[in-house]
Amino acid sequence: MATAKEKSQMSVRAELRRKAEKQLKTTLPEACFFHGEDETRRLVHELEVHQIELEMQNAELRHARYEMETALEKFTDLYEFAPVGYFTLDQNGVINAVNLAGASLVGGVRSTLIGRHFGQLVAAEYRSVFTGFLGEVLTCQIKESCEVALTNGGSQPVIVQIEAMSTASGQEFRLALVDITERRRIGDALIEKQWELEELNTALDTRIDQAVDELRRKDRILILQGRRAALGEMIGNIAHQWRQPLNVLGLYLQELPLAYGTAEFNRAYLEDSIGKSMQLVIHMSRTIDDFRDFFKVDKEKVLFNVNQVIGRALTLIEESFQSQHVCVEIRSECDSLVDGYPNEYAQVIVNILMNARDALVGRAIDNALITIRSFLDGGKTVVTVTDNGAGIAEEIIDKIFDPYFTTKGPDKGTGIGLFMSKTIIEKNMGGKLTVRNVGNGAEFRVEV
Repeated sequence: MATAKEKSQMSVRAELRRKAEKQLKTTLPEACFFHGEDETRRLVHELEVHQIELEMQNAELRHARYEMETALEKFTDLYEFAPVGYFTLDQNGVINAVNLAGASLVGGVRSTLIGRHFGQLVAAEYRSVFTGFLGEVLTCQIKESCEVALTNGGSQPVIVQIEAMSTASGQEFRLALVDITERRRIGDALIEKQWELEELNTALDTRIDQAVDELRRKDRILILQGRRAALGEMIGNIAHQWRQPLNVLGLYLQELPLAYGTAEFNRAYLEDSIGKSMQLVIHMSRTIDDFRDFFKVDKEKVLFNVNQVIGRALTLIEESFQSQHVCVEIRSECDSLVDGYPNEYAQVIVNILMNARDALVGRAIDNALITIRSFLDGGKTVVTVTDNGAGIAEEIIDKIFDPYFTTKGPDKGTGIGLFMSKTIIEKNMGGKLTVRNVGNGAEFRVEV
């Protein structure tokens, strides 16, 4: 029984004979097939058919050769002029073939490279890597990749990426080499820049931390200066608070020698005078305690009653306000507690009240009035301090909380009080301090 290959060959021969006979019929008159003896005519016919078959096979061979030469030319162009270096190595790593790009990578001539061991072209520090790489390619029988440096006769080695496969028999290695020197240089430069950027960011973070620390230090200095300025104000307030009790105490003391020797002077009279004098002394001592507590620094946040703190702040300055004919009116619409620093909050209220008082006195406002209102707004405790001193000029209202900004002159104001107040409310207590003109005066709004 014929094999599949034999059947295929028989089919090809039958098809070739069919085509030859068809061509013979188109080239010779039909009468030519009937002259002479039958045997002779048959032989001539066979010869003519065979001749046509040979001509057809020859034409096919010429076409196949043309296609093969064309393919070889394309392959040669692709192989020789490819931008990738191609090497063919035997199983020992000796170069059997190399294209132009490959020769260019190692800086050599192809004729001198053939027969050399490829490992000689690899930089010394990469040779063990390359040897292990070839062994892995041979063992795994799959395409593998690695990066090595090649010596090309120049001052700088060429970094290449190698992709290699071994043939099925394991007798040869086929290597494709891509020059990645520039890519590696750019990568190294990028890593260096990233390192420099990280160092710069670290240095910048350090500088920012230092700047923040410096700003905080300056804020503390400003707050301290504000406290000292407030202390100066408070000394004046203490004088106002003590002036009347001292006058009364002086009168009590002056009455004692006048009453001595009279019928009215007895032990009961003496004890009554001493009792009244001691009440005045206790009142003055309590005033000292109030001022001392006012300047005591709060260590941690506590819950405090806003109205109570406002009342305590007013007791420290009410004598000064009365002596300058400035009335203070309180309108309490809530009795809420606030989590914060009560002494600092009281100092904010005092600073705002003093600022309003100075505006009223400086403009000689008749019926000078300051209204303090406390209420709840959106879950926040709000205190407004409103005066009737004609308001703040629009060109300076945005600067009112700037450090060292003052309209009182260098001998009357430091420009720290309102700045310190805003710092305390917004940075220390997480609230908000604003100012606006309303009606015929200015309104400060403290929201915590």
